[in-house]
Amino acid sequence: MTAIVTRRARPVDVLAGLSDPLAAAAVADVHDRRGRELFGLCRRLGLDEDEANDAVQETFLRMWNESTRGHVIVDPDGWAFRVAYRLAMDHHRLGRLARAVGDRLAARTVPDEIDPADRMAVWAAVDRLPTRQRAVLYLRYRADLSYDRIGSIMGITANGARNDASVATASLRRRLANEEAIR
Repeated sequence: MTAIVTRRARPVDVLAGLSDPLAAAAVADVHDRRGRELFGLCRRLGLDEDEANDAVQETFLRMWNESTRGHVIVDPDGWAFRVAYRLAMDHHRLGRLARAVGDRLAARTVPDEIDPADRMAVWAAVDRLPTRQRAVLYLRYRADLSYDRIGSIMGITANGARNDASVATASLRRRLANEEAIR
């Protein structure tokens, strides 16, 4: 089965073998009359050619799904334009979100290499913690296990493991800050 492409193939060719001929005919009708205009709308809304094609195809797929579920689309043209518009806006929102996350990650400065002496000092401080907190930190940060897995290993809940890690981390921060202040 080939994909619906707004400029090359007719959706009726793709949908002909499917079970609902009325839905196929409705989608094909809107595609024939409005396919290029939907593509043009998506392009004018800032999507590149491939993104616009994807949005139009998604519009027709959603129309097909709605029709096969028995929902009546009173104004198929208006419905298709509204869906294409919303898909384009969702694409822009997702792009803004991705850029914001990328900017946030780029703004974080991570030291290239952690001094081995600092690493040893932290794990020495971990060794002075109560047994359960020490075990939770080891399983979380050395074994890279999830809190759910840690909880099942230790016979506690995931929230209990999360709480132990939080208390242990706060205790470590206090101890290491005090040791740093003494130096």
